[in-house]
Amino acid sequence: MKYIIVSPSLDPTQNVSGISAVTQFIIENNKSIKYIHFELGKKDNEKGGINRIYTILKNIISWNKLLNNNPDAYIHYNFPLSKSSILRDPIFMWIARKKGHKIVIHLHGGLFLTAPKIPFYLNIILKRIFQWNVTFIVLSKIEQQLIKNRYDCKNIEILPNCINLNEAKKYNKTINNKTNNPLIIGYLGRIVNTKGMDYLLKACEKLKKSNIPFILKLAGKEDSNTNYIESFKKVLGNQFIYAGVVSGYQKDIFLKSLDLFILPTFFEGLPMSLLECMSYGVVPITTNVGSINEVVEDKVNGIFIKVKDSDSIYEKITYIQNNRNLIENLSIKAKETIFQKFSPIKYIENLNSIYKQLK
Repeated sequence: MKYIIVSPSLDPTQNVSGISAVTQFIIENNKSIKYIHFELGKKDNEKGGINRIYTILKNIISWNKLLNNNPDAYIHYNFPLSKSSILRDPIFMWIARKKGHKIVIHLHGGLFLTAPKIPFYLNIILKRIFQWNVTFIVLSKIEQQLIKNRYDCKNIEILPNCINLNEAKKYNKTINNKTNNPLIIGYLGRIVNTKGMDYLLKACEKLKKSNIPFILKLAGKEDSNTNYIESFKKVLGNQFIYAGVVSGYQKDIFLKSLDLFILPTFFEGLPMSLLECMSYGVVPITTNVGSINEVVEDKVNGIFIKVKDSDSIYEKITYIQNNRNLIENLSIKAKETIFQKFSPIKYIENLNSIYKQLK
């Protein structure tokens, strides 16, 4: 069986993307399927907006050619509900359906998955898409119910994200429970305002003034129109480390070095970075958005913070510092959660079960 799978670049040096990580995981683990990767999406160093029009036109030509050369191929289309994707991706999905290709649409978070209000013109597009007679994949029961209620969509399958666990199986974490040792707090992902960087910066400034011993480590790509890395350096000095874009072995080393994983994001699907950090026993401190509460249980295997609230970040990290004995139990439970709920073998079995419905 042959599948064309659509996602941004799989090269982490060109694109830091959870969708790319999911796609890479699927290709590497689903050996029974022959995948053809079609790259669609802005690289981190590319300009957006009107500058993308020419590139998208070239993508459409390439897409037509690929579909014509593989008339028997099924389509696995990764679709985040962001403004750019909602305006672009329906064109590619419509072309594939028009040519008779059977398609599964895999939703991956985005602002307009859970936003209480959606612009009228985007909502019209989404209503049309969710009435298509195709299979949709979502990351949780929450997302399934939301899409059903909002768009009366019928054929929705649940498939939570998954990660490779080979390295995590071999790793036993040393717990940093001494109050005089600095807490190692880390973030992995896109360094942008919607990930809560402004609020993290304010919280860290307050933690430093309160003499809470900590080191903040960021890894990932910063948007070209922001200046967060320099701001963190200026505020935190030697209490801040920027690790750059990490992948593979470097990413493993980065995650293993952390005590706490901070994720003050405004909206999410089910972040791969969250699953990865928990698999190493790193305690997540995260907002309760998207499908995150399908994995994180407050004060059981992680800590919830409020959205767009620097005081909440400050208070929770201070709480951990004043109760360092809690880290070990939270760490153990975090790792147990991933190993109990997120089996790569089971993920591929469930994905192939969804694929069989397309025949």
